[in-house]
Amino acid sequence: MIGKEIISSKPITVPEAGEIVQSVEGEPTYEQKATMEYVKRVAHVDAEKARAAVEKLVEMGLSDELAVKIVNVWPKDKIDLYTVLAKKEGVTEDLYDKILEVLRS
Repeated sequence: MIGKEIISSKPITVPEAGEIVQSVEGEPTYEQKATMEYVKRVAHVDAEKARAAVEKLVEMGLSDELAVKIVNVWPKDKIDLYTVLAKKEGVTEDLYDKILEVLRS
């Protein structure tokens, strides 16, 4: 990675990161292997479902960064979701329910 230049930056989910690492041709490096192990341990869904969930959350008015954070954690109930959104102002009870509904579908 030494000498590489960042061309663009965009938040992505853990499953999407795994998909990108898998698409690299050639012998996987130590970092790529470690990334894939991490993805296998923490990803709750595949990349396609993660992307769809992020898109739905963004359509509901959440920022890309917040939507990705929620999908990466994949909260199962309101208590978990409260933890992720603890410092976010303006999040209503109704929005909590809608977010959980997206994740359950």
